[in-house]
Amino acid sequence: MFINSHIATGYIAGKISNEKTKFLALWCLATVVPDIDGLWSSTVIEHHSILHTPIFWIFFCTPIYIFGVYYKNPQIKKTSFILFLGSFIHLFTDWLTARTVGIKWLYPFNNIDYFLYEIQPAKGDIPIIEMLIPPYINFYFENKLLAYFEVGLSIMALGLFLRSFLIEKYS
Repeated sequence: MFINSHIATGYIAGKISNEKTKFLALWCLATVVPDIDGLWSSTVIEHHSILHTPIFWIFFCTPIYIFGVYYKNPQIKKTSFILFLGSFIHLFTDWLTARTVGIKWLYPFNNIDYFLYEIQPAKGDIPIIEMLIPPYINFYFENKLLAYFEVGLSIMALGLFLRSFLIEKYS
């Protein structure tokens, strides 16, 4: 899934949970942060590192949540909870839209990539920046259902944003 679609899912999740602005931004960040491994990955396939496994986010967010409980800080608890849910939304949407590599849902117990539609790993053996140009972008959008899903998420998020903006401006 492309970054704009991940941001859109975070925005939609934040709006559904009726978040204030600062937590809405955190929702958007939380749904993108698993892709930070793209900064140091040389190919599309390599970019699904440990950050694309549920176990990482469980072990990363749980201590933060416990810290918030121990210090009776609801902001820290909420931040860790949003980060956890946002990362899982990211993993789920990557699983739904997988084209070259799936999600290792059961890592470290097994190293199997799970995916909904057939994947073609050889097509992901390119630098990440090349995802945005043909032939990869054409391959990615061959599955029309996935293409409409991603575009639809972005349109829905934009619509929610415009609605919120107009309500705030004119009320």
